[in-house]
Amino acid sequence: MNPNSENNRTPSESAEKSTPKKSRGGKAAAFFEGLKGKKSVKASADAEQSEENEAAETNTDSAAVRAVTGTVISVVKCVVYIFSVIAIGICIAIFAVIPIANDLFAFKKEEKIVEITIPELATVNDVSELLYENGLISYPGIFRIYASLQKDDGDFTAGDYTLSSTLSYDALLSAFKPGYVRDIVSITFPEGITADEIITLFTENGIGTKEGFVEAINEYDWSQDYSFWFVDELTENGYSSDRFYRLEGYLYPDTYYFYTDSSEVEAIAKLLKNFNDKFPEEYRATAKKLGYTVDDIITLASIIESEAGNFREFSLVSSVFHNRLNNSAYYPYLDSDATIVYAIAHDTGEPPEKLTETTYDSPYNTYKNRGLPPGAISNPGYNAITYALHPKSTGYYYFVANNDGYSVFSKTMAEHQQAIAAVKNGTAISTIYTVTESDDDE
Repeated sequence: MNPNSENNRTPSESAEKSTPKKSRGGKAAAFFEGLKGKKSVKASADAEQSEENEAAETNTDSAAVRAVTGTVISVVKCVVYIFSVIAIGICIAIFAVIPIANDLFAFKKEEKIVEITIPELATVNDVSELLYENGLISYPGIFRIYASLQKDDGDFTAGDYTLSSTLSYDALLSAFKPGYVRDIVSITFPEGITADEIITLFTENGIGTKEGFVEAINEYDWSQDYSFWFVDELTENGYSSDRFYRLEGYLYPDTYYFYTDSSEVEAIAKLLKNFNDKFPEEYRATAKKLGYTVDDIITLASIIESEAGNFREFSLVSSVFHNRLNNSAYYPYLDSDATIVYAIAHDTGEPPEKLTETTYDSPYNTYKNRGLPPGAISNPGYNAITYALHPKSTGYYYFVANNDGYSVFSKTMAEHQQAIAAVKNGTAISTIYTVTESDDDE
């Protein structure tokens, strides 16, 4: 046997010989497994890192969102706080400051005349309670504080006093001092009165001068101390230079109390304030719906007031002028005698006893000038204004005054001529006695 022959190797030797081969194969496998393991670990690490990064990014985003949300909430809280403060301030102004200021300075107080008696040795406390009990002030405590700030010593003169609720605290304190005398007069302005007549009544009662009233009515800037929307509207819309008085028509007829030492502006302001109270927002809306300005309606109302023989005819007279204005192609002229009378009275100082002709040369002559005159011809009252806004629906275009104080209304010129003849011979029957709902035309 050959000793070098492999067949002569023992099993153990053969095993030892084959082991390195297998080991090399195993190591390679292990190497690749390790490599896979490393890759797996690295992949796992990368995944973990990615998750950490995503988590970090998520945390960053969440932090940013939380920061933005917090900022928004802070801003909202701030805005809510600011609006709350403003709202509280407005409430305080509306419910406290404004009413007190109005009472203190008498900006807008309903007027009433009160007689009170100041007793001997009356103190500021006594006077404040007297004024409060008689409705002349609303805040006696504020009155006492004001007197203290004014260093008023309370040296009041005992006696009887006639006072107006439109007096300020300062005027009330002065009213009871030695040597203080302020007379009050009552003046009634009837419906249909003109500005010229109003000025005369004022001056006859010892208030102001004619020149002062003309300036107050025509020139005074009412936006300085007062807020009258209708004066502003009149200025914004513009008005004719032929107009005699800018505020004619707005000097509301009524009974008023005035101090004889009132200025012309203070006196006229009372009349304007009354108009402001008597011409509400719904009237303005109605005028607009009819296609007229407020000044148009007041001008029309003044003509109705001056033309109608009686309150019962206001609706019929209004219908005639509305019909003419709405059919100006066929009836370009209002043919109102009252507009001529107004012009003559203003120009001469006296109205004519009887209008005998209609050719008077004036922009207010509605027989010669189309449409409405340059402005109101009187100061109309509630009823005339109401019917100017709400005319009766009729087919009337003419009317003539009858002998009984009423008028005869006609739909055509032929009917009108017959009515004039009937009035002259005394056989005319005033329409107010014969008109029925069936006579109304759309």
